[in-house]
Amino acid sequence: MPDQLTIRRIHGDQPFAEIGRPVWAVPDARHGCVIAAGDLEHVMWRGRGHWLSHRIGVYEAGTLRPRHVVASRYPVCAIEPHPELPLVAVGTGRYDGSWDFQGELLLLHLETGRVTNLLSKSRQVRRLRWLEDGRLAMLLSPEDKDGGFRKGFQLAVAVDDWLSAAAGLVDPDHTRHPIADSGLLYDPRVEDTLARLTEGRWRRRAEVRDLAVLADGRVLATGRHTDLECWDPSGALRWALPADGEGSVRVEAAPDDESAWVTYRGYRHDEVTGRPVDRATTVRRISTADGDAVDCVDMPSAPALSTAHDGWLALRPQGRDAHAALLLHPTHRETERLGLAPSHSNYPALRVKHSARLLYVDGPGPDDDAPWIHAIDPPGAHGPATVRALFPLRWDPASAVQPWYGPAVELTHTLIHAGRSYERGATYVEAREGTYVVSRRLPDGEARWEYGTDKPLADLDGDERRVYVVYLTGEVETLDTATGEVRGRHTLRAHGHPVTPVSAAYRADQQRLLVGTVDGRILDCSVPD
Repeated sequence: MPDQLTIRRIHGDQPFAEIGRPVWAVPDARHGCVIAAGDLEHVMWRGRGHWLSHRIGVYEAGTLRPRHVVASRYPVCAIEPHPELPLVAVGTGRYDGSWDFQGELLLLHLETGRVTNLLSKSRQVRRLRWLEDGRLAMLLSPEDKDGGFRKGFQLAVAVDDWLSAAAGLVDPDHTRHPIADSGLLYDPRVEDTLARLTEGRWRRRAEVRDLAVLADGRVLATGRHTDLECWDPSGALRWALPADGEGSVRVEAAPDDESAWVTYRGYRHDEVTGRPVDRATTVRRISTADGDAVDCVDMPSAPALSTAHDGWLALRPQGRDAHAALLLHPTHRETERLGLAPSHSNYPALRVKHSARLLYVDGPGPDDDAPWIHAIDPPGAHGPATVRALFPLRWDPASAVQPWYGPAVELTHTLIHAGRSYERGATYVEAREGTYVVSRRLPDGEARWEYGTDKPLADLDGDERRVYVVYLTGEVETLDTATGEVRGRHTLRAHGHPVTPVSAAYRADQQRLLVGTVDGRILDCSVPD
């Protein structure tokens, strides 16, 4: 299948973006590069394979473009370039939280990107140094926590030809060597180093949690280190609100695009009392012109948002804490409070894009204990607001597949929703997890088609012709809206290296698919007409 996406520009792009939160940055002038390492932090991964959050990047010294980007199973604790050869030794590892220390000693070829693990057994490698006689000296953790957290065993290894060093050649238990202090397992000045190398252009970014595309081409984004940011179509940052706490989560633009509702995560410290205040209970309306707050709603507990494209907004109880759902008119004024039951799950709320009605998932439904999709009818000529149970989330009761709810899109007489799927096996190992996408007829919920894969879902969006399913693997599948047939596949890359998407937004009238990544970048992709 031909690729159907073209990356036009990357918002939030910067050198060293690939490594996430930096822990090491070591220039190697002899080989014209900078070796940097970091952590992209946690991503909820369901389905095929697993995700490695730690990264080692080799960057060109002049342009700072990535030469190689390598995923590491463990955090990077030490980096030591060879004084002559195009090699860098990288020590990784961690305490596993129960008994053992785990890690690897990686030898990375700076020209080819080849990686070799030199350890025959898992140990945390806490310190590295190339000796004048050509040996590699290292400080290894003990096998388990009884050996100590701040000390390690010294070891020096000689190899005739380091360029052809074999995997597993170092046996950490072969002999016991002197014990020494481990020292720091990170560079406390790494952010200053990156700022100096980029002449002040580098700044800490993290996952883009949600996106909204406005009619004039501007892009709104939420994230861990921002309360909201606005990007021009040209790629320039128009304004950004620094995060007060753990950043923002959802963004929902008003129909007139003059403002957007934003939800938050975590806590902030009250300036008067100094005590932590739960930010998740607050929803703010932000002006898209300049980022000023124009409205604020405080709820008793963290709310979930349900929106309709005509501007109606419902703030519903999320999790197990009960409170009244608040209905906001398209003019942003409160119209009514509904006594909805709290959710029976802490799972993220159903997110329906381009919806003509206020939809949400709750359970048990009217007929059984399974979750149902409900609709809230706003107040009007018919009277006060009402709640209707539409149909069960599970479209095939006879199937062994258990669906969870996630992103969705409402189209003409159709709801397409996706989420994690789980199929119980005879044993835990035989159970299967993956992703489903299903098209349901409105209003009765009859399944028109369903699509399943073992790829882990990131997000979904689309229109009457195409549905774009974005996976954490970096893959994007284009499904035919009418039939569910796969019409195209594309693997997203930035500067030739894979990315991990976490959010997406599609704008049909602009032929644009925006994909937010875990490292804080936004890929602005054009799609065919």
